[in-house]
Amino acid sequence: MNDSKKNKKINLRINLNKNHPTNLGLKLFRLGILLLAAAPSLSFLFLLFSTFGGFINREDKFLKDKYSWILILSSFLMIFNCFLITTDLIIIPESEKSLIWLGLLNWIPLFWCFWGFQNYLNTKEERLVASKLLVIGSIPVLISGFCQKFLGLYGPYRFFNNLIIWYQRPLGADGGVSGLFNNQNYAGAWLCIIFPLCLGFLFKNHKKIFQKYINFFVVSSFVTMIILTTSRSAILAMLITYFNLEKFTKNKVLAIFISILTIILLVKILLLINIDIQKYITEYLPTGILNKINYFKLSNLDTLPRFEIWSKSISFINQNLFFGYGAGSFPNVYSLFDGNFEGIQHTHNIFLELAFNHGLLVSLLILFTMVSILVTASKKYFFNKNQDLSLIDKAWIISFVNFLIIHMFDITYFDGRISILSWTLLAGIRKMNKKYI
Repeated sequence: MNDSKKNKKINLRINLNKNHPTNLGLKLFRLGILLLAAAPSLSFLFLLFSTFGGFINREDKFLKDKYSWILILSSFLMIFNCFLITTDLIIIPESEKSLIWLGLLNWIPLFWCFWGFQNYLNTKEERLVASKLLVIGSIPVLISGFCQKFLGLYGPYRFFNNLIIWYQRPLGADGGVSGLFNNQNYAGAWLCIIFPLCLGFLFKNHKKIFQKYINFFVVSSFVTMIILTTSRSAILAMLITYFNLEKFTKNKVLAIFISILTIILLVKILLLINIDIQKYITEYLPTGILNKINYFKLSNLDTLPRFEIWSKSISFINQNLFFGYGAGSFPNVYSLFDGNFEGIQHTHNIFLELAFNHGLLVSLLILFTMVSILVTASKKYFFNKNQDLSLIDKAWIISFVNFLIIHMFDITYFDGRISILSWTLLAGIRKMNKKYI
């Protein structure tokens, strides 16, 4: 009798959970993740609505999380800084006040998403599903990139009355592939952030050999496309990914085999079609990546654009330490104070950008949030042998590391797809720190 009552209660609880608002939120979240790369406008709507369900029926409370208070304080400081600039209490030369307020959309809504998404990334199974959707959702990026490079298919392609736009720009002088993104660096950033997840699925033990072949093909496509973007930071992050994730796979033979086989296949293909390898590298590898490698020398570091930009950025921040210049103001300030390079749009470092736009305190608060969550997870799962973490979750952490690596040298964050991806990854890592199921 008691067992019968207990079973009824369990069934009732299951039925209630199926009709619970968070179940709809989970479906919207997963649909948004799947469409994030190819249909960002639709994805943003699905993900935004999903966050409301993410606040329902959860054990942890918003105001009991220390990071919630940090992000609330950051939001207040950002809004206060915009108010000071708009009312001319802080005078910024040739600033566009509308851009200053619009710049808040790159951050404050994402703080909300960071909390809302956590409810859909509670367990390793939920993060596994999200990882699969991110990889599958990246297939259009690969297809558009290959079509752009090898078939000469150029856009822009517009769907549903401009609701979805694939840019497919003609290749520039450096031959860098951008695919459906607006810029080749954006494409490189997206691919190398997703790449650890692809590698995680490849190294993961699969009973079906067909799955291994599919995963190997996907990884090979990602590697090829990342190189074709000519993004140095993306290529660096890709290499760091492999050497980090390979250490945690139990199948060392597979890892070594993949490395050797890739080289053998490449050489074999070149020999079969009777192509001089040196000539192939010179003529067919994107000229942009060769030029960038040749130009990078330790003797001329001080002449590189980024070093000059970073130097001026630090100087500007030092002159206005606590109150930033406002979002979108860097190009004007940089050119007014004799910047050496034309067309510079940002500081090429995400934390310098935050300090320049919104003040040093905001930058330190957000830096602390990201690094603190990342370091806690790394110490808990990478360096503690008593803790067991799935290979996909390790790849998840490395994906966020790749985001940070890229944003030390460039800023692709202002593409909404990449910013949402970064806070999604951080939300998943935060849940790993709270509990691991």
